[in-house]
Amino acid sequence: MYRLGIGSLLLLGLVFTFSLQGAEPERLTVMLDWLPNPNHVPLYVAQAEGFFAGEGLEVELLVPGNPADPAKLAAAGRVDLGITTGLNLIVARDAGLPLLAIGALIQHPLGGLLALKSRISRLEDLRGKRIGYSLEPEEPVLWRAMLGCVGLGPGDYELINVGFNTVSALLSGAVEAIGAFRNYEKILVELEGEETVFFPMEDYCIPDSYELVFVASEGTIAARPGALRGFLAALGRAIELTLRDPNRALDTFFQAHPELRDELNLRSFLATLLYLVGSPCVGDPERWLPLQAFLFAQGLIAEEAGLEELVTPEFLPPECSRY
Repeated sequence: MYRLGIGSLLLLGLVFTFSLQGAEPERLTVMLDWLPNPNHVPLYVAQAEGFFAGEGLEVELLVPGNPADPAKLAAAGRVDLGITTGLNLIVARDAGLPLLAIGALIQHPLGGLLALKSRISRLEDLRGKRIGYSLEPEEPVLWRAMLGCVGLGPGDYELINVGFNTVSALLSGAVEAIGAFRNYEKILVELEGEETVFFPMEDYCIPDSYELVFVASEGTIAARPGALRGFLAALGRAIELTLRDPNRALDTFFQAHPELRDELNLRSFLATLLYLVGSPCVGDPERWLPLQAFLFAQGLIAEEAGLEELVTPEFLPPECSRY
């Protein structure tokens, strides 16, 4: 049997340390779900604080040309990770895209219906009213389900696709409510001097779910387990810092995007913080299977998959065992 002396062990340790320091970082491409915004603050924190670099990673954040791109490009292996909604992942998986969620960024839904308090006080008040939305086919399904929760049928209101002009449509009176995010459009309307009422979708018959998740193709998962594990470890540290020192985290984001340093993004960030708690943990069946059953009942997917076909906990940091 060979024995190594203390000097030999120290020498091996130094060689290992120098080899790590001299190693080229592993490149990882991550496509955001949309334009950079306060939802993404922890990613910029992980970059600026060196958390990604500490895991041997060089992470490039990419902006999609369209909200469907992150899932499609991740499935094709053209980006390593895409950010999309839990709902979109279920729909994409049903369509045959070989994707799995490996972690979460935003833990709970942000969407719902937004109205001006001067016109609407209860969801039932939307009887006979016009509701604006942007995205098909998901939004009409969600808003019909919410309105059905308070006894309104499809003939009791009008859904109107107003493109991405939802806020202007609401403020002008073209519609009486819009599909909106509680951490963006709600704040944008309030900055225009209007009082709002927001109806969260999880309060009206829509199952709780992960708002934003990181998805990777089955091929990427098989080929790059170390990089994915390192990415989530770094992200977990960045989320912890963001929650512990939000001022520092937001300033880091604004340094990367000085054009976004305004009251809207400050308030949006504050409204988002609570929804970071628990990330990057993912895999709670209560936030996957009821949503999938809902989408199946609404005809948005053809069949229901097993939990293991939607998400893998393989790369999550140890602290996720608490969630």
